[in-house]
Amino acid sequence: MKKHIAITLLLACVLLLASFTNSKYARVVGDYDTSALKGSFISSDNEAYQIGENSLGRPVFRDTEKAWEAFIKDYAVGVSAIQAAFNLDLISKQDYRFYSTYGLDMPEGLDADIEGQCKDVSHFLQIYKNSFR
Repeated sequence: MKKHIAITLLLACVLLLASFTNSKYARVVGDYDTSALKGSFISSDNEAYQIGENSLGRPVFRDTEKAWEAFIKDYAVGVSAIQAAFNLDLISKQDYRFYSTYGLDMPEGLDADIEGQCKDVSHFLQIYKNSFR
């Protein structure tokens, strides 16, 4: 009986530690110096784009849900341009990695504003992915 209790307690501790370890990377542990980051959202007054630092010293959005919602609304033109140029599936919180890569590699001849949005899509997603490592 004591052996079963000890094993159960050990498993509970392992599960607790595993859940802490998986979430620690996403947690904001401090402020982040955004001066070296790229993207128009960095200088935005929109609170959804506030950035902090995770436990690995990487930039993360303080509220990933609000950041995603604002991003989808504010950068819809860039997202659509990337999707059309590379025949991608719709962007989602689970399927966005190609958008991050291709936003910086758009075909030449785009309107400057659209090209800027495509780059901003990539810059946003590079920070966004830090929340889930």
